[in-house]
Amino acid sequence: MRKIMTRFAILILSVFTVSAGATAATLPLMMRSFPNISATTIELLMTIPSLGIIIFTPISNIVADFIGVKKTIMTGLALIFIGGIIPAVTLNFPLILASRIVLGLGTGLLMSFSQSLIIQLYEGRDQQKMLGLSSVFQGLGMFVMTYAAGVLLNSGWQMSYWIYLIVLPIILLVGVYVPKTVGIISEAGDSQTQSNDSKKIDGKIWLLALFAFMFNATFAFISIKFALLVVSRNYGTASDASTLLGLMAFAMAAGGFIFMYVQKHWFKYTTAIGLGFATVSFLLLTVSHSLFLSAIGVILVGISVSIFMASMIANINRMTSARKVAFSTSVVMTCANVGTLLSPYFAKGISSVFSNIEPGFTFEAGLVIFAILFIIAVFAGANYSKLENKEDAKLVNDVKTQN
Repeated sequence: MRKIMTRFAILILSVFTVSAGATAATLPLMMRSFPNISATTIELLMTIPSLGIIIFTPISNIVADFIGVKKTIMTGLALIFIGGIIPAVTLNFPLILASRIVLGLGTGLLMSFSQSLIIQLYEGRDQQKMLGLSSVFQGLGMFVMTYAAGVLLNSGWQMSYWIYLIVLPIILLVGVYVPKTVGIISEAGDSQTQSNDSKKIDGKIWLLALFAFMFNATFAFISIKFALLVVSRNYGTASDASTLLGLMAFAMAAGGFIFMYVQKHWFKYTTAIGLGFATVSFLLLTVSHSLFLSAIGVILVGISVSIFMASMIANINRMTSARKVAFSTSVVMTCANVGTLLSPYFAKGISSVFSNIEPGFTFEAGLVIFAILFIIAVFAGANYSKLENKEDAKLVNDVKTQN
């Protein structure tokens, strides 16, 4: 029973890596409550947590060196709780804005560990299953939080922010069922050298980080351009687009199960398969003039997110040593979040270069980007043995020789 609860405690952390957007539906009512605040500034409440995530995700490993991984995770959850509920109890806008930054800081503290702990605690098929279930929890958890926030919204926008009360039992769950020694890697050799090496990043990890950056920067076109695409082509309303985007949460959950199957049978090409889903998705959205075809496109892109991001974590495990997994994960996740944050400027830059501001053209550009990444990923899969880390295997052999 304890093992099951430990698994659940680790998996549930994935939900809070994306919880900042759960209250997005409150923005229109907040604009009425703060008529003297510009709409752009109020919309910033949903994006400013990304700054905290970008800053604190790499710092989380430094914090963990001082207080331990478990306490770092619990501190992150506590910050998410505090930053999450402040808007429910105050109408002071500067304080609300500050609380969203605090929420981002908390998310940054636990983000890399929500994935790296799976790599460190589980192996083989068990690890693949946990990575897949992490995506399932993230998708379904986000849907539940968003739905609950929408129900509470009927009683006023401030009520929606009480959904962050769910963090309290999760803090207790982590405190009771996650081992105190979690995240500690035992390896032969000088401990000080290991500590210093754990913060070094292999060149292959930087390539993964670049892939994650490009993927998120392109995937986020869905968030900023999809509604405009539907409306500009006159086959639906903004409300229709919002409904279709809601399907992505379920698609992400489905993507977690698909990842488990793909990783089992074609692990070398898992990243390529995730990018393949994304490429087909953007192809459908580029040619779509119906809600049905667009729905298929949105579902496929949701599946691609789960497969791609889970494959990034699995690749980190195979491409670097165990002691570098946590920091390498934080670097990749940080670059992914930077990609999301800069996506609007990325899309604007593409439109400016080609002098085409049509939403459909943005998706055409995304299609080309995903297709290029897909080809590179297929090539990498065909040469995967050259990318795998040999350091740990050599270390084990050296220890055996010494003994």
